[in-house]
Amino acid sequence: MPGTRTIRWTLLAVLALLAAACSDGGNGTPDPQPQPQAGLLRFSDCSDLSGYLKQTRDAEAGLFGSFDMAWETANEVMTPEADSGASAADDGAEREYTSTNVQEAGVDEADFVKSDGDFLYLVTGGHLLIFDAWPAGQTGELARMELEGDPFALFVEGDVAAVLARVWDLEGLDAGFAPQSWEVVKLSLFDLSDRSAPTLLRESYLEGSYADARLVEGRLHLVLTTGVHSYGAMGMATDDVTVAQPGGEGGTSSGTSVPAALAVGMDDSFPSYLDKVYVGGGAVPRVDLLCACENVYRPAEENGSGFLTLLTLNLDNPQGELESVSLLGNSGIVYASTDSLYVAAANNDVWLWWPVAEGESKKPRSTTTLHRFVLGSEPAYAGSGQVPGWVLNQFSLSEHEGVLRVATTEPAWVTGSGPENRVFALGHEGEALKELGRLEGIGKPGESIFAVRFLGSRGFVVTFERIDPLYALDLSDPTAPKVAGELEVPGFSTYLHPLGEERLIAVGRDPENNSLKLSLFDVADLADSKELDSLLVGAGSYSDAEYDHHAFTYYSPAGVLALPVTAWGQASGPEFYGGWDVFAGLHLYDVDPQAGFSLRGTVDHAEFFRDDAKGGWYSPEAVRRSLFIGEEGAGDFLYSVSRRGLKVTELADLSSDVAKAELPAEDLWWIYPMMEIDGEPAVSE
Repeated sequence: MPGTRTIRWTLLAVLALLAAACSDGGNGTPDPQPQPQAGLLRFSDCSDLSGYLKQTRDAEAGLFGSFDMAWETANEVMTPEADSGASAADDGAEREYTSTNVQEAGVDEADFVKSDGDFLYLVTGGHLLIFDAWPAGQTGELARMELEGDPFALFVEGDVAAVLARVWDLEGLDAGFAPQSWEVVKLSLFDLSDRSAPTLLRESYLEGSYADARLVEGRLHLVLTTGVHSYGAMGMATDDVTVAQPGGEGGTSSGTSVPAALAVGMDDSFPSYLDKVYVGGGAVPRVDLLCACENVYRPAEENGSGFLTLLTLNLDNPQGELESVSLLGNSGIVYASTDSLYVAAANNDVWLWWPVAEGESKKPRSTTTLHRFVLGSEPAYAGSGQVPGWVLNQFSLSEHEGVLRVATTEPAWVTGSGPENRVFALGHEGEALKELGRLEGIGKPGESIFAVRFLGSRGFVVTFERIDPLYALDLSDPTAPKVAGELEVPGFSTYLHPLGEERLIAVGRDPENNSLKLSLFDVADLADSKELDSLLVGAGSYSDAEYDHHAFTYYSPAGVLALPVTAWGQASGPEFYGGWDVFAGLHLYDVDPQAGFSLRGTVDHAEFFRDDAKGGWYSPEAVRRSLFIGEEGAGDFLYSVSRRGLKVTELADLSSDVAKAELPAEDLWWIYPMMEIDGEPAVSE
């Protein structure tokens, strides 16, 4: 709705004005201490940081006092339209399995389903569930634990599970915890030594919103973003609390309701956390600042007034210290290699386009600020850099041999002509990110980037307006990246997955047929890429894998691709869904590196939620994830997960299931009867 869009962009413009108003200098506030090599601004202590935050909040209050003026003058701005596997064995046989499909080997990503080849771990329907997954035919539930809030993702490292949840109900969080934010991220750690009876090790309530998380070499790295608000704390805590000094050990005093931030001279603008470590059946709550004041930085160029915090915890010592580093700036897209974590944040002034004087206007910029953190037992902020344009997603970034490659698009409404697509190579000069080289002019006039994949010294970029050019990039010389080849095919791709060194599987769309499309590209010769095969699933078909790579599963031992597919109405291709019918399940494809795709079969979870006697089903609950476990002599098995059910199917015979289980699920509020048959709703729970 136009009115809604106007309000949205007005608020963004107001927040951008705030960021400009909060630049340093003046009002007697001590300047943060500069770091010589990086040019980073680091706060010396809590007094220094507290003074800066007070200035920020005063500016925010003054700005919102003149909110009506900004509302009147703001203009409307339109928005621009690696397979993780391993082996497990408990009987001498080699077992192959898949877990979460990730971008970089050795860098696990948060998801709601995990596997270690012996067990499946799920967070769904407000619960943590553990299934004994092998032998496949004996798959069964071992444990079910109800969780607080909205649990959405987990990691499993050895005998420790780390579960992430969003918590909005703060009434029960006493112990002196008074967050300023409406949302808190809860990190729960469980001991899985006995999979049938997990025990709670720790609960950490972290003030802020979830941005992303990674697990590298047993260390959990969690990125949070927290705003700075003029209205102060939301919490209503008054109970006993152990107050900790920033970055130090918990104190011994109790019986106080003073938040830790106030106890060390901080105001309640700075985010905090409540930590409960369980020992001997109980825990003493501890409140501390989310980050020690001396570990808070500000880039030389302003990039927002919120806090971006990276927290690290070694899961080999789940009850150890939470290490953290914070940055005054916006959150954004997260990418991580085994050595570094980057946050790509769109600058606030991206959205600025309002009259600054009669007859004048300020032209918007589309720039992305890149913040680099060095990963380790203690995360460290290592510097920032900036590039023109926006990044599409995490695959727009990749680090190789110490060089960060970044693909961006500067939209037409910013350039005033057409989109500008570029790839940058950035190096670490001192502790700053400096441009080493760039490649400009990628794509034809009017085309924007729709997919990116960097693989070692090669890169692949898909642009789209009417056709799908696949550009193969030679990135072997960071100072002179170049286009090595170009291939044009109908439609466009949104996800690119490597199949060995010489092939790419692409998931995308054919707009002319309104169909999900699969492509197999030969990229052995960058100068002469070829589309070996393509497949249209059918009109009205789509897949979660188009925009979420965690839904894509390729099982290399069998050469099989599992893809969630939802298809409505009339369809051509390998399936036909006619009339009111709909398919919501998995398509299984055999992938031949020379010949391409052939449909092996489908897996449907309709039995978990559908009543065929009541006619059409307008709100299908699709299969969301798939995993494989196989062992020589025992066969290969597919584990498919929807919101309501888990199925185990032998890959050699998809017609019958060897095991199944219903999962806890809350009713969806948006499912409602759209028609009636003999007085009964056609759609029901």
